[in-house]
Amino acid sequence: MNADTLAAASATPDPIDTNLQAARLAVQSVEARCKEAFLPLLNAHGIARVEIHYDGGGDEGTVGEVHAYDKDGDAALPSILCDHHSLEYNGQASTRTIALEDALAAFAENAVCARHAGWEDGEGACGTIAIEVASGAVTLTHNCRFIDYDTTEAEI
Repeated sequence: MNADTLAAASATPDPIDTNLQAARLAVQSVEARCKEAFLPLLNAHGIARVEIHYDGGGDEGTVGEVHAYDKDGDAALPSILCDHHSLEYNGQASTRTIALEDALAAFAENAVCARHAGWEDGEGACGTIAIEVASGAVTLTHNCRFIDYDTTEAEI
């Protein structure tokens, strides 16, 4: 390969990289739209923090209860509707109006799947999505489970 061929090859974007980048941008866009939908609702109802726990293994995974906290501690989520944005399998964004608790759980499940595909397989994984309402910060704490071996070998 000469210098001109190498330069041309480096200038040509890799279609796989291009597709992955487009997918990442689509996920970020949908997540931003979800946050724009639920953060004002949570704030208006005095919710300061939300935690959503998930757990999976053996080919099954569940997003558990959505826990809400106000400045004094535990709080009840309001029974209101919220727009939920998601990506369909064809890459198109869709919106549906569902209960706020369901929108938060779906947001959490989509966020985990986007970053840790297969979290429900094998030994699985568990974790928490924490939402700080005032700042809009969302933190995913993910714990992978695995079986480990400590092998020793001795000549006898």
